[in-house]
Amino acid sequence: MARSSSSGWRLMLILLVGLTIGTIAGDLLGNAFQQLAWLARAKFISWNPAGDFAIVKYNLSLQVKLNLASLIGLGFAYWISKKL
Repeated sequence: MARSSSSGWRLMLILLVGLTIGTIAGDLLGNAFQQLAWLARAKFISWNPAGDFAIVKYNLSLQVKLNLASLIGLGFAYWISKKL
């Protein structure tokens, strides 16, 4: 039972690392080489839940920057996770 729970966290960590490496690689390559400028173009996805109760007030902000290289990194990370 504990194995499936740890495997889910391991998958999420591997996917997050792949997404991060892909985003950084896309920015670096897109800014360094004019021919690869399309790799640096990104879309931002944001989510801002907020709530105000009598005792507790919260405001969260989550923003994800996606470019083509980050999606490639995400796919590569998923492939690696299935090989492990």
